[in-house]
Parts: sequence; structure tokens; C-alpha cells
Amino acid sequence: MAAGLDRASSRRIKTTHKKPPMIHLARRSRAARHVRPLATTIAALLACAPAVSFAGWYEIANYTGTIGNAPVHVSLQTYDAINHNDAGRWRVDGSYYYDAHRKPIPLRGQREPDGRLTLCEASSPASNADAPVVPAASPSRPKPCPIALTVSGKAATGTWDDGRKTLPITLNEVGRLNDTDDPHPQLDGSVDIPMWYRTKTHMLVGVYARSDKCGVAMQSLRAVNIATGRVDRTIALDCDAGMVMTSIYANVTGAHWADHVSVEFRDGKMGYAEDVSLGLPSSSSKPK
Repeated sequence: MAAGLDRASSRRIKTTHKKPPMIHLARRSRAARHVRPLATTIAALLACAPAVSFAGWYEIANYTGTIGNAPVHVSLQTYDAINHNDAGRWRVDGSYYYDAHRKPIPLRGQREPDGRLTLCEASSPASNADAPVVPAASPSRPKPCPIALTVSGKAATGTWDDGRKTLPITLNEVGRLNDTDDPHPQLDGSVDIPMWYRTKTHMLVGVYARSDKCGVAMQSLRAVNIATGRVDRTIALDCDAGMVMTSIYANVTGAHWADHVSVEFRDGKMGYAEDVSLGLPSSSSKPK
């Protein structure tokens, strides 16, 4: 049975850090964060106001399916809207894991106009200032980019070929997030994002949802036990969580404090990081 929902216990790093080159600045925030209250009544009204919506850059499709006979969860991010007029529109980021192992593998790749994708398996970035690194070909890993997919509607098929063996891939879309359309952000189905960062014992999954209060954001973070598959902790997050980093999978990283992770929050023109307690034994929260 999954553990109950906990309100995040956190240390806020309110230093509005300058973002490294790969990071876009926060693009929207609730109206209440921009208004200096003139009276208690005004402040209360603003606090209850619905989220202010501005166009974002997340285009996410989540899939479940199989590689060979092994069940997998796959999440892919494309950049057609924000990079529409340059080569960056064909970039793909992603994260996937085998259900039996629960250790997310970062993906970097390219897509073609006809729906074909080539995806490379990368190492996890050292921090949110870094990108996942695709290793060079080696005798033990002849093809660092083993995944070839063709997306058609809500299905994707292809092969996983590492140069030593070839396995068929069959995927079906189970969720979609697209907040690039200002008036009508789209969130359908299950948008659970396997973050690139994980601890030694837990996979971290950002649960994205929409609410009247917060709009679309990461509303909670699940710590999934790698060994058992059990959700050991679900941490409720404040509005604006998980909407800052260019790659959605980089919105959760390691923290300086034991048993904490760093979650990115949007806030006006600058994002900020907040250290959130996982509520797990300290040995469980160490990086992999």
C-alpha cells in the first residue's frame, strides 16, 4: 500500500539564482506573487484568485508498452512550439525505465518530420546546470543510440538495437501535457514524469496535474522504492512546482541537505529552488 500524502517539509533557497545556459527563466506565476498587498482583505482575495496562465514550453507524451517482452514506461519531450523556426524543434529529451528495475534512463535524440525518432541512452546529469551525456561507442556498447521509433497518432513502434541484439518496441500513449497554448493548456491522462535524478534506493516521479488553484504544475512528488516498487512517500507540493527547467525531467535534483531533494519553482521572472524533505531514512536519500 502506498504511503499517505505529506505536505512538503522544506528549506527554501530564496536566492533567485541565475540560470545556466540550458535553463529558461520561469515564465509565469500566480497573480498573488506579483502584488504587494495594501490591505489584509486585498491580500486574501489575491491569495484565492485562480492561477494566471501564460504560454509555456512543455510538450510531453507518456507511453507504456514493451521492449522485447519487458514492460516499460517511456516519457518523451519535444520542442516544436518553442523552437519552431530553428533546428532545435527536432530535438527530443526523455526518460524511460523498465518496470522490473525502476531506474530511469535519460534519453537524448532527434525526430524527423515524418514521426521517426532516434534516441540515445545517456548518463544522468551531475546537476541541473548540466545535460545528460551520451557516451561514445565502445566494444561493450557499440550503439549508444539504440532506440528507433515511429510515432503514429497515439502509438509508437520500433526497435531497440544496441549492436549486439535487436528487440521490438511497442508503445501506447497514456498521457499528454502541452502548455504551449496560453488559453488552453492540455493535460490528458497520466502525466507522471520519471525524473532524471534518483537516490540510491528510490525513483522520483513528478505527478503533473491541473487544478483551479495552481493551474498545470507538479502537484506532488512520489518516492518509489526501487527494490519493491512501493510508493514509500508522496510529498504534496505548493503551486508552481516543476515548471522551470527546459527539460521537464530536470526539475528535481540532489540537495545539500540529507534526506532532501531540490525542486524548481517558477516565481515571476526568476525561478528558485526549494529543498524538500523526502521523509525517508538518510541512507535512502543518498544519490545513486
